Amino acid sequence: MKISVIICAAGDGKRLNSANPTPKQYLVVNGKSIIEYSIDKFIELDIIENIVITINPSHSQYALDIIQKDAYKDKVFIIHGSTTRLKSVMKGLEYLNASGTTHVFIHDAARPNFSQALPNNLIKAAEGHHGSIPIVEASNTIKQFKNEKLNTLDRSSIVESQTPQFFEFMAIYNSYRNLAKLTTGVNHVTDDAQVAELAGLKVNTFKDSKKNYKITVHDDLDRFKMESENMSSSRVGIGFDVHKFGEGHNIRIFGIDIPFNKRLVGHSDADVGLHAITDAIYGSIGSDDIGSHFNPADKRWQGADSKIFLDHSLFKLEEFGGKILNVDLVVIAEEPNINSYKNAIKKELSELLKIDESNIGLKATTTEKLGFAGRKEGIAVQTIVNISVKK
Repeated sequence: MKISVIICAAGDGKRLNSANPTPKQYLVVNGKSIIEYSIDKFIELDIIENIVITINPSHSQYALDIIQKDAYKDKVFIIHGSTTRLKSVMKGLEYLNASGTTHVFIHDAARPNFSQALPNNLIKAAEGHHGSIPIVEASNTIKQFKNEKLNTLDRSSIVESQTPQFFEFMAIYNSYRNLAKLTTGVNHVTDDAQVAELAGLKVNTFKDSKKNYKITVHDDLDRFKMESENMSSSRVGIGFDVHKFGEGHNIRIFGIDIPFNKRLVGHSDADVGLHAITDAIYGSIGSDDIGSHFNPADKRWQGADSKIFLDHSLFKLEEFGGKILNVDLVVIAEEPNINSYKNAIKKELSELLKIDESNIGLKATTTEKLGFAGRKEGIAVQTIVNISVKK
């Protein structure tokens, strides 16, 4: 199964009636744009191969600014959408046709609040069907207003559909290609499931949460701002570590080997950088320090790769429900000069910590030849880690 995603983002959001000229899908709410909330949830799923965003050509700069993130590279693509949602989806399907995609999620950029579990739930619901969609039952009394008369409908048989919607790729692609032959009322088709229905596809449903609402009017935006603020709290951890120099030919710091006429001495591989980060992560969740988790008297850790310790702290962080937002690092040493290795270090830490390089601060300083570092006896690293924790 090769799964891709189409995110429809070509709309202008006029119904929001906002004084802000920025299209609603690019409005920043608590640190990131509305569309990024959806992108990030799909990115975190290992099952997703490609994410295609259909945009309004006049919004190109907004979209380009977003997809510069390292985490989005080679996975998120933007293409020009069209004047209607149906035409934009069709362009997305055409773009993916040669990619080998077997299944596709189709989603609205203005619906950022779907749960992380929803995509997998939809995949399970689609078994034995051509696709599946999230629905919520109608809770209000439903009335039809026609010819200036009210008619109350039976709400027990009425449901509201949401996105993302999940389909076998060729089934929904062919349905879209044949849509003009299936109905003369194309302008009244409002979601992808309706296209599937007109083509006679079997579509299952999954009962979802009303929290997966679409941001359409300003009240919706205010609601999302309030709820996203309450989705997490932040915590900070501080780490500090020191290792002295010994005889050798290179040092290892932040998982990178740097040629040098000395080495760092310690019970493990003496990676002073990863040790400081590990302790900062432990500190952010109120856990004991690295020595408590990995006793230096235990021979198992003699010469051990410090990535083992870091991985353990990241596991404890995940158990705690936390996620790293950013790290700030200060290397304190007279030598060696690490400036030429900064890019390599940031790239390595980005992969180890699973955060974008833009969220990693790395500085090097000296002690003006004062103290052990000034006497070139070793290296110290100080780290601050900022995490978010789901409430």
